[in-house]
Amino acid sequence: MPREVNNTQSYFDKAVKLVPTEIVGAYMVLAGVIGVDATTAPTDKLSKILLQIVFFVLLVLTPLYLWFISKVTNKVQLVVTTLAFVLWIYTLGGPFVVWGIYEAKIAAVLLTLWSLIIPLIVRPNSGSS
Repeated sequence: MPREVNNTQSYFDKAVKLVPTEIVGAYMVLAGVIGVDATTAPTDKLSKILLQIVFFVLLVLTPLYLWFISKVTNKVQLVVTTLAFVLWIYTLGGPFVVWGIYEAKIAAVLLTLWSLIIPLIVRPNSGSS
């Protein structure tokens, strides 16, 4: 299934394509390797540093992966999917726990609303069918 949104896709197909599943999955694997609990900040300095490095590397990698591997050319979709990565990781705690700005209720509300609203906003490139 091509990753770029187009005019023939349903709301649900768009919703799926706007979640960076491979990148979120990579984060979850690496966070597990580091030994990070979803909502508890790591206690050792190395784990804190590694968690933040993983987050920022995957943040930069998200649009690059979509552009080069998934062949997404829609710039709005690239930005929205990268922001979705941030929201998904916020929902998982991650570096946001380390930074002291994680709130589970806020994370759940933001991700739910984002996931419901954003497929209505992202439009295909004018050349997409």
